[in-house]
Amino acid sequence: MAFEDLRGWIDDLEERRDLRRIGAQVEWDEELGAITREVSSQSGPALLFENIKDHKNTVCRRLFTNGTGTRERVCRFIGVPETTSYRDMVPIFKERFSRPVKPLIVGKGPVKENIVRGAAVDLNQFPVPKWNPLDGGRYIMTSATVVTRDPDSGILNAGTYRGMITGKNTIGVLLAMTQGWGKHFSKYKSRGQEMPVAVVIGWDQTLFLAASTPVNHPEYEMAGSLRSAPVELVKCELSDLLVPASAEIVLEGSISSDPETFTLEGPFSEYPGYYGGSKSPKHTIRVECITHRTDPIFHGCLTGASPGRTNE
Repeated sequence: MAFEDLRGWIDDLEERRDLRRIGAQVEWDEELGAITREVSSQSGPALLFENIKDHKNTVCRRLFTNGTGTRERVCRFIGVPETTSYRDMVPIFKERFSRPVKPLIVGKGPVKENIVRGAAVDLNQFPVPKWNPLDGGRYIMTSATVVTRDPDSGILNAGTYRGMITGKNTIGVLLAMTQGWGKHFSKYKSRGQEMPVAVVIGWDQTLFLAASTPVNHPEYEMAGSLRSAPVELVKCELSDLLVPASAEIVLEGSISSDPETFTLEGPFSEYPGYYGGSKSPKHTIRVECITHRTDPIFHGCLTGASPGRTNE
């Protein structure tokens, strides 16, 4: 069963009583992360926070998390019985990944309902949490999909990489040259060019899964194979990058190799359960345009496991 977008998935969760709407006011600074950690560790429901401190009147007021927090949920969004075991899921994933589904390019989509450019760009309009006590700041890229294009082959890469808000329009990132976008960046750097980047926040969970997994095909094709339907893509405003047409939010910008553009990022509660890296100058995404749906839903996830404490 292919869900059209994040909202379709939220509706399905609510219909099955596997979603909890949080109407009480919650502090974005650690409290939201602590609640998510406790619920996730008990294999609890997906969460939609609707009353986040300092975000009652911002462009984005809601945050969705824990959407992939149980095996049963993963089974539902890839369209197999909820009773399917982890062992039985392995051949299903292998079979799906052997049949990539090419995306479709469309002319428009809900993500273009609102377009913000230049000086109007303000990342503080989004309810980004400080997830864990020792995080260096508010991490906007935890379940996001970062899209870049190989300047030689033209092939798109879509990966999940950490990124922390470091200014009104800047995101400090850990840009590892061994990862997909790092290999692209090396080519742009050798040409003396900045690398165009698009950050997708909030879409079908199959893309989150594919972007977080080392796969051999472009991730949009893998997400299509998991959902058994093509991903509909629309062209970005500032570059030839392609993003899901029904995404909640897309941040468009570029990354420079000039150290003068770096901003301080880290540490971050990485997925193995340890804080990764001290605060230091890092490559930075300069956000120049934001497109988003009307009344967008921010999507983030808690990272870092520990004994008795799990996460997506």
